[in-house]
Amino acid sequence: MHLDYEWLASYLDKAPSPDDVARLLNETGLETEREGDGFEIEYTVNRPDAMNHFGVARELAVKAGLTLAPPPVYEGEIPALEDWTVESDDAEQCPQYIAVKVDNVRAVPSPPWLKRRLESIDQTSHNLLVDLTNFLLWEYGHPSHAFDAAKIPDKFIGIRFGRDGERLTTLDGKDHDAAGRLCIVDRQKPIAFAGVMGGENSEVDENTTELVLELACFNPVSVRHTGRDNQIHSDARHRFERGIDRENMHTVIRRFLYLLLREQPEARLVGMVDMNLEPFRREDIELRRVRLDRLLGISLETDLVTDLLTRMDCRPRSTESGWRVQVPGYKVDVTREVDVIEEVIRFAGFARLESVLPPFGGSDFAADPLLTGEHVLRGHLAGMGLQETCTYSFQAEVLDRAFLSEGQPIVVRNPMSIRQAVMRRLMLPNMLDCLAQNLKRGMRDLGLFEIGHVYTGGTEPHHLGLVLMRDSERATWYQPATEHPFYHVKGVLENLKARFGWTEMAFKTPAPAWLQAGESLGIYWGDRLVGGFGTLDRGVIDLLGKKDAFDVDLNIPLAVAECDLSFLCDAAVAQPNVKVLPQFPAIRQDMAFVLDKLHSFADVQAHVLGGGLEFLEKLELFDVYEGKALAKGKKSLGFRFHFRHPERTLTGEEISKIMDSVVESVKEKFGAEIRI
Repeated sequence: MHLDYEWLASYLDKAPSPDDVARLLNETGLETEREGDGFEIEYTVNRPDAMNHFGVARELAVKAGLTLAPPPVYEGEIPALEDWTVESDDAEQCPQYIAVKVDNVRAVPSPPWLKRRLESIDQTSHNLLVDLTNFLLWEYGHPSHAFDAAKIPDKFIGIRFGRDGERLTTLDGKDHDAAGRLCIVDRQKPIAFAGVMGGENSEVDENTTELVLELACFNPVSVRHTGRDNQIHSDARHRFERGIDRENMHTVIRRFLYLLLREQPEARLVGMVDMNLEPFRREDIELRRVRLDRLLGISLETDLVTDLLTRMDCRPRSTESGWRVQVPGYKVDVTREVDVIEEVIRFAGFARLESVLPPFGGSDFAADPLLTGEHVLRGHLAGMGLQETCTYSFQAEVLDRAFLSEGQPIVVRNPMSIRQAVMRRLMLPNMLDCLAQNLKRGMRDLGLFEIGHVYTGGTEPHHLGLVLMRDSERATWYQPATEHPFYHVKGVLENLKARFGWTEMAFKTPAPAWLQAGESLGIYWGDRLVGGFGTLDRGVIDLLGKKDAFDVDLNIPLAVAECDLSFLCDAAVAQPNVKVLPQFPAIRQDMAFVLDKLHSFADVQAHVLGGGLEFLEKLELFDVYEGKALAKGKKSLGFRFHFRHPERTLTGEEISKIMDSVVESVKEKFGAEIRI
């Protein structure tokens, strides 16, 4: 917003230099720059008092202790306007409306001084009557509007919402629907949009001789809706949206009369109607010394605080606890004690505040283990070469049904499309949609992961999803085409298990129903099923391949995984350890056990590791055999034991002793035999 220096200085007895004006305004919090013969001021929405010349001059007077020189106003008596009616039954929409009638006026060109003032702020001159209303807006910040009284039949002005079928052509020549908009009306039709713009059917023109000046207060929300819905941007709208000074309304009226009668002495003041449904009363607020000092961190002198409040016209009264203040009408954003404190320090000077951090007594903040774990998890998965996806929380209902036949998803009331009709209960459907889009574009080698909410109706657990696809046509010597991504997914999960110390996690059957039996495993946390990994169920693949789903064939080397991460709330994230490289060789020992098929590798592994074998560094599965060489219902699991002593080389005798104890333990627990 641009303001003129000469105009601004006319309200101060001893105006500072332009550079000092810019400096003082910046010190009060108004971002100001010199521009030409004036200033460019960046105001915030809570500062309508600074959107006019007199308001900024008042700001300078309070800040620098200068004497404010209010402009002259009409001092005579204003009679009541007997034969005109102003009517409104809604104090919330229009608490006050003032109409002043002046006869024998002429819409002549404006005098040079008025043109010069308006041109200094890039405003266009029209005629004296219109220019005076514009001048008052930029002088006091209160919009006013001039009606041609002869164009208002029955001498009636009303304030109401427009009715169905009513329309209004505004001063810019555009036709608008008036229904539901707050309007100024005569007895038959709208003649202006309240607080936004006047209408052509009541505008002042070269034939105008009778004038009615409007000065009112309108509901900011209604003004905003009218301007937004009709796409009207006006200076009046911008002021009413932010708030106006009701306490100063009669001063603005008298200022208009002074200027009009000075320029046209032959004009005749007929009278004024003041419809005041809700009289203005100053807000009375207590300012406590203890609160002032505590919030600022410093103690301002009592005389300084009292002087500043007096300069702001807050009428301070001393009390035992501090002050009682009455907030003037122009400070529309001051409604609480903390607002008064802000005004005091703005004018006392922010430089008084010490540039040191206050003492901190510590904090009881504790990081959310779930969010912390997810953050580390994301970094680790990305470090393993996987790409993170970020899909919508919505998905098509057909995708939900393909994976989950039980229960009902949460339905979106107004979905943007049928593909976003329900809230997701699993991460995989949307991730597979992403994979399908890549497939259609020739991308057949992908590794994706995503961590996010799923919505089960009442709870929103966090899930991890993994999708891996191999391109059999891009096989290499180190990654043959026969290697199914199942083992890659399993490797990712085992890596996470080892990295984060998830000792309670196990992979075993049964798996979730959306995975193919015999080609998948469930993910268990203790005895609780929290997810699964493997290949998709054939029925799921068929449903996803249909036209109303992905419309793409997913009978490809593809493996998926999904896991509920709620266990992260209780599982501490293990930090990576740095170890000295071993100086002594490890000793490897292979052992194959023949046991019933119902016993899984995970069961045997957990039993062996739970035995606390001395010097055991690693245990891995290297072979699984089921064939004619074994009895019916039996299988062979080949284990590879790695032993290492940190300070010397282990002897064969020591290893034999340890392995004998392992064999006996497994035989006793699982009824196993040693496979020769």
